[in-house]
Amino acid sequence: MDREELRRRFQSGERDFSRVDWSGANLHNLYLSGIILVGANLTGADLVDVMFDDANLEGACFEGANLDGARFQNANLRRANFDKSILIGVYFNESNLDDATLRGADLSGAAFQETTLKRANLSDVVIDDNSFTDTDFTEATNLPNITDECSVRVILPDGEVYTAPRWEGKGL
Repeated sequence: MDREELRRRFQSGERDFSRVDWSGANLHNLYLSGIILVGANLTGADLVDVMFDDANLEGACFEGANLDGARFQNANLRRANFDKSILIGVYFNESNLDDATLRGADLSGAAFQETTLKRANLSDVVIDDNSFTDTDFTEATNLPNITDECSVRVILPDGEVYTAPRWEGKGL
């Protein structure tokens, strides 16, 4: 299924595309509110500026995908695979990334607000100019250094609560 077929089916009210294989697909700049992509294969897909509001993406594979500027608002991303994906400037708000893997992902400029990453694998992620607000990293592995410049109330992997004011001009 190509981008136009997805758009047509989505506009006609179809929402459940569980286990679909869209590896390498060009789906940039779509608004996919309420989509269900449980267990979907989006390996290497172009998902630049896609909006996944109120989406169920549990167990979806985004490995090597380009999600530059994408938005996940109230999204279920439990057990999702973002290994080696491009997540530059991605916005995660009220989303669940528990047990997700983000090994080697580029999270530069990504914003996390009221999001959980419990038990997430963050090995070798790239972070730079990020914002973490009310983010829960309980039992997450390989969490990079979180600084005063980018965080407000973060729960660290060991359960310790870290609170620091954002500097002017930083964050959301």
